[in-house]
Amino acid sequence: MLVGGCTQDEHRGYNQRPDEPPARVAQAARPRTPPPPPRPMTAADSAQARARISTDSARAVAAFGRATRLTAREVGNLRLDKNATQIATARSLGIRVSDQAEIQRLAREGRLVELADSTEYWILRDMDHSTPYVTPDARAMLLELGRRFHARLDRLGLPRYRMKVTSALRTDETQADLRRTNSYASQTTSAHEFGTTVDVSHERFAAPAPDPARMGWEMEAEMLDEVGKEHARVLQAELGRAIAEMRAQGALHVMMENKQPVYHMTVARRFSAQAARLTSPRAR
Repeated sequence: MLVGGCTQDEHRGYNQRPDEPPARVAQAARPRTPPPPPRPMTAADSAQARARISTDSARAVAAFGRATRLTAREVGNLRLDKNATQIATARSLGIRVSDQAEIQRLAREGRLVELADSTEYWILRDMDHSTPYVTPDARAMLLELGRRFHARLDRLGLPRYRMKVTSALRTDETQADLRRTNSYASQTTSAHEFGTTVDVSHERFAAPAPDPARMGWEMEAEMLDEVGKEHARVLQAELGRAIAEMRAQGALHVMMENKQPVYHMTVARRFSAQAARLTSPRAR
């Protein structure tokens, strides 16, 4: 199966459930000696990599063909948490932030955490009207969602595509600016103003995290990106089903939006202290 994600040894402990012993997390944080740079590819290496990628591409396409899209009922269940519900929870669990200086202060206190640009579970898209900070509980929610999303892809024999996070924390200023440029933006308070809420695209997904030790990984990523675009509805469905599982367990609220093609999610409960402290693994 084509996976292409970071190796287990590089990020041991980050795929573990939040309730596992803290010693595993501590072990994952120890510095590791970086691997030696890969040797230059020869013509024979390139031919071998292309043959492997062609075979893996055919397998991925076949696996996508066996998967199913969201049903109308599943879509309906992803549209039950209205704005008022998400704002009420955001007020209860989050922090209202006024400006960038306050964001930095709250980050130093550990009340906000920064989302890494690229991890094995997500990448950040350009955020013109938000900043990549959330509460520790919201990051724990996103990590757990990533783990479940990948578990579903694994069961289908699909590559481990990553989520694209398109929006996170907004200050009063950035929310007001967004209203001037986006008619779909909330004209009152937004759940994004409390650090509890993220938007994740349900139309576009990122290829699995790169593995420079894997010969031809750049070609592989390009191929997977094209295959992912062609079968985005399947990825949308598997991410949506992982979200629905967590919603049913009271972990998050969700609104599957149409005008903005995102899953708009707010963390709905406190996560364990260990899960909230867990650092996002960076892709290499």
